[in-house]
Amino acid sequence: MSSILQPVDVNIGRSPARKRARYDEDVDELDKNDRWSLNRSEVVLHEVFDHGVGRLDCDPDDILTDDDTIFNKDEPGAIDVSCVSMTPNTRDKQLTVLESTLTKESLDKLTLGEWDAILVKKPMIRPTDKTNYFNMLSDEVILHILRWLPKIHLMDISLVCRRFHRLTQDESLWTRMDVSNRHLYPGELGKIISKQVIILRLARSEISHPIILPGVKAALPEFRSRLLYLDLSMSFISPQSLTILFSMCRRLKKLSLENVPVNDDVLIALSANKDIEVVNFAMVTGMMDDGLHYFLKNCRKIRELNLAWTYLNASSIEYVCQNLPPTMDRLNFSGCRKLLTNNNITDLVASCPRLRELDLSDCTSITGDAVRQLVVLEDLNFLALSRCYLITYKSLLFLKKLFNLSYLDIHGGYVDIDELRLVQEGLGARVQINKFKFSSVARPTVGMRRTSIWNMRVRD
Repeated sequence: MSSILQPVDVNIGRSPARKRARYDEDVDELDKNDRWSLNRSEVVLHEVFDHGVGRLDCDPDDILTDDDTIFNKDEPGAIDVSCVSMTPNTRDKQLTVLESTLTKESLDKLTLGEWDAILVKKPMIRPTDKTNYFNMLSDEVILHILRWLPKIHLMDISLVCRRFHRLTQDESLWTRMDVSNRHLYPGELGKIISKQVIILRLARSEISHPIILPGVKAALPEFRSRLLYLDLSMSFISPQSLTILFSMCRRLKKLSLENVPVNDDVLIALSANKDIEVVNFAMVTGMMDDGLHYFLKNCRKIRELNLAWTYLNASSIEYVCQNLPPTMDRLNFSGCRKLLTNNNITDLVASCPRLRELDLSDCTSITGDAVRQLVVLEDLNFLALSRCYLITYKSLLFLKKLFNLSYLDIHGGYVDIDELRLVQEGLGARVQINKFKFSSVARPTVGMRRTSIWNMRVRD
């Protein structure tokens, strides 16, 4: 190959001269005896062509030297069309471009001296109004603006000035917080509690002990939290930390401790919240007689209680059935296996005559006699008896006396298709069978909703 192939521009007639790439220099003929290799030590790249870089030629008239420019070197950023070193041809071209941007009236008003002065001088913009408009706004207006910002940015704003630091600590900005799926280092939860949060979601978070360190409001002996709604479902927190947390709370209304280990100290500290209405203890471990007795004795306003799969012993089950508050509206007592008996059902019905929802799934010792006792619950709207294998389909027909019953769950296959059809015919079309697979009693979130707990937003 004697030379490099020259590229062809199909629009060469219309392309600007400076954009036409021309390789006019010949390349020395390659030595045919040289061996080509990918070994880096054996390859010698041509300084220009082998790097894929070539010179873009242009017309000589278009080449600008360092001195041939309209930019003023003495004053960076300014334009000087009167530079004495500029060639006359270049000066005329630059003036033509600039004149084309101005109107005829503007050109008539400008003399040559004024033209040069305007182009050379660099415009300076100096603020004349030094008014701090934020000082003219009230605290209420600024707080309303700050409410629209994510919580993570409030700490940055607090560093602006003393006033902003004071406003970012306002309790109205920290009413609701979502700290779920996080790892909280020692003392972090104490900082959150010190903000006087009312709605707090900590589901699936790992909370390190100690939860409170000196230097925050929550460390003061007289501190009392304003927490009303707390979701600790499936979080990693020690019973010792729970005891400290609940000892600062007196106003809790709704609480979820699903799949969280507790002990008697936790239940005793929790019992100080005597107005609590909704408690989710599903799959909680460590509940013993003393703590459970203390809790049920002091918290008599509970409307929803979930005790599913808590593995209570027989004495605790008996105490619960005999001492449930009469305000109970929804109860999940599933997973008791063989420990819940027909006698316990009798005590339960007597303690909670106004029940509207009851889940006794996986209580394998109760029989058809228990179903007859449940007929006393006139307001019962939902009943779950899934996998209660000793209950026959004929016993389920007694439920037709419950005129408010709308849903009946009997999953588990212990009622075959033909028997299920007979039960449906006996109860009538008003009762829907096996409509739900899971219980929602006292649970903070149901389905895919993850931005609210008990239908209250946790994010602004």
